[in-house]
Amino acid sequence: MESWCRADLHLHTLHSGWRRLHLIDARDSYLTPEAAFVTARRRGMDFVCFTDHDSIDGAMEFLSRHPEEEERVIVGEEREVRLPGTKQWLHLAVYGLNERDHRALARLSDDAFQAIAYLRERQLLFALNHPFQSFRSIGRARRDLLRLLPLVPAVEVANSSSPRSHRIAIEAMLDSWSSGRSSPPARIGGSDAHTTRRIAATFTLAPGPTKEEFLRSIARGECVPGGEAMGLPALMRDVYQVIGEYYRSVHAPHTSPVARRDRRNILGSFGLLPGVLFGVPVSLTSLHVLRQEWIARAGRWDALRADEPIPATTPAAPGLEPDPALLPDA
Repeated sequence: MESWCRADLHLHTLHSGWRRLHLIDARDSYLTPEAAFVTARRRGMDFVCFTDHDSIDGAMEFLSRHPEEEERVIVGEEREVRLPGTKQWLHLAVYGLNERDHRALARLSDDAFQAIAYLRERQLLFALNHPFQSFRSIGRARRDLLRLLPLVPAVEVANSSSPRSHRIAIEAMLDSWSSGRSSPPARIGGSDAHTTRRIAATFTLAPGPTKEEFLRSIARGECVPGGEAMGLPALMRDVYQVIGEYYRSVHAPHTSPVARRDRRNILGSFGLLPGVLFGVPVSLTSLHVLRQEWIARAGRWDALRADEPIPATTPAAPGLEPDPALLPDA
C-alpha cells in the first residue's frame, strides 16, 4: 500500500456546537482548525478532512487563512438528519461539498431520505457515521439500518470514540448484509476527534495522489479503515478536557480561542459546576457507552440479511428523488 494515502475522515474543530447546550454557547470542541490540521499532518495524514457538526466553517476558515494548503484539505461536514415522522436522528458525513450543498442540506435535514436523494443526485461521497450511536433499541436499529444501507455509499466502521465492540459488529453486519451484492458500502475510518489526543487514532487508506482521486477511490470501495478505538478512559479524558476548555473560555477568555465571557455564560458555568464536580458527565457518558455496547453485542448483526423483511410498522424509504421545493435556488 505504498502508493495509498491516508485521511482522518471525521474531525471536529471549534466550529462544532454542542446542540444540547446552545443557551450557554458551549462548543463540542475547542480545537482551532490550524491545530487540527498541523496535528493530523504530523501524524501521517496526507489529507485533512474537517467535518464539523452541521457546518463547513472549519474548513472554509482554514482555507481562507492558508490557501496554499487547498490541495490537502477536504471540505466536509457531519450533518444531522432525521428520519421523517420520527425523532430518530442520524449523522451523515459529507465530503467535497460547497456552500450551495451546505445550504441545501440544512433545508433537507428533517428528512434523511430527501437529504440522501440530494447527495446522490449531486454525486457527492457521503457516509453513515457511527451507525449504532443514535439508536435506543436493537429493533429500531435493525429496522432503520435495513432501510438505510442500500442508500449509503460508505459506512464508518472504525470510529476511535465508539466502543471497541462496534467495529467487530459493524464489520459483521456489512459482511452479512452485503453477501451477494455487487456494490456494498465502502468501509471507512475516522477518529471523531474533539481534542488533539484523538486525531488520526482511526483513519481511512485509499489510493489517489489528489483528494479528488482519493474520494473517488472510496466511492468505488477501494479503501480500508485503519487504527483502533481508544476505549472509555480516553473518552472520559476527552469529555473533561472539553469541559475544561469551556470553563477556560468563560473565565480566562484571553487564553481561549473561543471567548464567551458574558453574564449568561458566567451564570451558566456556575450552574453546571455542581453536576461537573459530582460526576454527571461520567455517568451520562458511561450510560451512553453501555447502551451502544448492548446494541453492538446483542444485536445479532452477523445475521442481518439484505432480504430480511422490514416490519410493516416501519414505512418504506420513499423514492430517491429530491423534492424541488426543498432545494435552494441555483
